Amino acid sequence: MNFLITGGTGMIGASLIPRLLAEGHDVTVLSRPGSANRERLDPVARDITIAEVELTDPRGVRRIVQETAPEVVFHMATTPFNPPDIAAQEHMTVNVAGTANVLEALRAVGGARFIRIGSGAEYGAGSDHDETHPRRPTTAFGVSKLCASKVTRALGEIYGLHVTELLFFTPFGPWERPARLIPHTILSALRGECVKLSSGEQRRDYLYVDDVVEAMLLVATTPPRAGAVFNICAGKSVRIAEVAAQVLELMGNPVPLECGALSTRKDEIWDCSGNNSRARTELGWSPRTDLTSGLEKTIRWFRENQDVACRLN
Repeated sequence: MNFLITGGTGMIGASLIPRLLAEGHDVTVLSRPGSANRERLDPVARDITIAEVELTDPRGVRRIVQETAPEVVFHMATTPFNPPDIAAQEHMTVNVAGTANVLEALRAVGGARFIRIGSGAEYGAGSDHDETHPRRPTTAFGVSKLCASKVTRALGEIYGLHVTELLFFTPFGPWERPARLIPHTILSALRGECVKLSSGEQRRDYLYVDDVVEAMLLVATTPPRAGAVFNICAGKSVRIAEVAAQVLELMGNPVPLECGALSTRKDEIWDCSGNNSRARTELGWSPRTDLTSGLEKTIRWFRENQDVACRLN
């Protein structure tokens, strides 16, 4: 099939795109002009097409969609949850207007399936959220992602598009940004530096990136019912201090862990985990990689690619 991927230069794209190519699919990545993140795609650069355009440029997005005529669109482009000082306007412009631009472009082409990658932050705080749980986000990022969901569902129905939503909680693995918890812990340890966290009491639902990719491939190749929403998560929340401590233990405890050394963001989500029963039942998907195994694989990758990892955004 012919895939168009927005946000494909991130951690998930670095794992998803080689899998798509290995299965014989054609891949175009929509990327911001001058993006510094394309190093993740260097191993497959000769086998994909990179189309430079700002997601917020409706004419540019329409042109790319018309030129590529995709059968499946993975819409992953987004602002990051961290750092917390991103203005609400930027979240809205990229996540909401950008989503509308892609859907408008697909309307003109017709026939493509649209898979929006959402976030557990759309639910707000709480544990074991299932897809029927009211979404009450408590961050500007979460609000913008929920608005993008509503735009997706409304325009999908109005334009007759087949849309699916996958809500990711906390994916981790190779190619993740250094500022995130697990890379931060690993790279600090490799440099011989104390690992500094905020309180460490926050709880997150961690899922290894290979399991995330498996869910995406299932939805792309065996389309679920139109309008379906799936939580893609491990279904278990873990204190981030415990995750950092486990990383250090797997590395031989080379440096100390200092919780409380950093300030806590004002809009912190203290607990965020999901229920993956619907994905298990309707997609036949379930996580295959436990947290320990995923951490071991991630540590190994960062050890072998430390120089590259430090340059990532």
